Amino acid sequence: MPLHRRALLTGAVSAAAAGLLAGCGGKDLDDLLAQASAVPRKPARLTWWVSEIPSRRGGVVADLIIRAFERRHPLITVSKINALSTSDGNRSALTTQLAGGSAQPDVYLGDTTWPAQFGHSSLALPVEKLLPGDFWDAYPPALRDSSTYRGKVYAVPFFTDSSYLFYRKDLLAKHGLRVPRSWEELQHTSRTVQRTGDVEAGFLWQAAVTESLTANVTEFLADAGAAVLDGQGRAALGGAAAERAFSLMAGFTAHGITPRTVATYEESDSQDAFVNGRGLFLRNWSYAWVNANTQGVSRVAGKIGAVPRPGFEGTGRSGVSCAGGWSNFVNPSSRELGAAVEFARFCAGDEVQRLLAREAGVIPAATSALSGPQARAAKDPTVLRAADLRLVARPVTPYYPQVSKALYTPANEVVRGALSPAAGVRAAGMGLRTALEGRAL
Repeated sequence: MPLHRRALLTGAVSAAAAGLLAGCGGKDLDDLLAQASAVPRKPARLTWWVSEIPSRRGGVVADLIIRAFERRHPLITVSKINALSTSDGNRSALTTQLAGGSAQPDVYLGDTTWPAQFGHSSLALPVEKLLPGDFWDAYPPALRDSSTYRGKVYAVPFFTDSSYLFYRKDLLAKHGLRVPRSWEELQHTSRTVQRTGDVEAGFLWQAAVTESLTANVTEFLADAGAAVLDGQGRAALGGAAAERAFSLMAGFTAHGITPRTVATYEESDSQDAFVNGRGLFLRNWSYAWVNANTQGVSRVAGKIGAVPRPGFEGTGRSGVSCAGGWSNFVNPSSRELGAAVEFARFCAGDEVQRLLAREAGVIPAATSALSGPQARAAKDPTVLRAADLRLVARPVTPYYPQVSKALYTPANEVVRGALSPAAGVRAAGMGLRTALEGRAL
């Protein structure tokens, strides 16, 4: 089961986290960084908190990575701690464990939305001084932005997850229709095919009261040219562009293009509906390609295509995707900091990035791996077209769970028809301001 985004609701880190790193700012931090800068020359054992990584060819991807690392570093042994499959479940478990000062896991896989939260609470080691000066040249700028909080880097890239528009190429061909280039065209195409009775839903996406909807809202707002936060991290949501994005979400259900049950859909729900032949279009993360195109699992295998998301007519913006994915974090309480940092860097390096392109149903974080022979051999359009995307980061703030809730709660009401688009934008703006002041639950 692949990692999914779920609502990162509340659950503040205990006060113990504030004192977890006596070294988060001063001599002790310097000592930790000195320890982390040297690969051990004697036997060491690491634990890696990692969930199942989608596989193209049946191999256990994490095991392949561990074996490759141990070949390079025969003195270091790595064992897995099987993580949970949801973002909020992992976040809750890890914050509890790390805030208590546990030395394990040494390295943990975490969502790209975590760096500000975990860095602010001293649950991740700042690693910017342990990376080469040109390190970030190999990765998309949005990934660096999401990994950084107040000038410090708390996450090392592993793989990304981007959203695409999946479509039934057989049905479009049958009716002589092209892949939509705008949301307006998608609505028209959906209604055209729905009227024939060939498909139940025009467009499937995720609008449940969870962080899944936050990702969608972030993308729709970027499509319209509306900002969530300004350059100083203050609430900036409002105006005609934001209302255009919220009106689109409302229109999908109001016009029957999207079933009203979309207000309860997370990633797996929308994917299940699509692979069972109930939808013409699907917005979902890149891993959905492997799931929807696997014979014996999907009723539409061999009948689908994938392209970057469309945009609004007249804006010149398309191909927007949230910068999703998973990065490696280093536990500041690890007793093997040097080995832990080396492992995190190894996962970000060329060997593992090529391995991911060849073996895993995810998008490698390194840009160079997207055009290599391993990526071409996979024949996965979500990998081959990843470089065409315009990645946008979700709000970078230690209050991300509260900010996320401030976005998805009114957006869900707009989708259900309980709030007008204008009222939804106002409610989201007010909620954002409360969340950023640390006053929201």
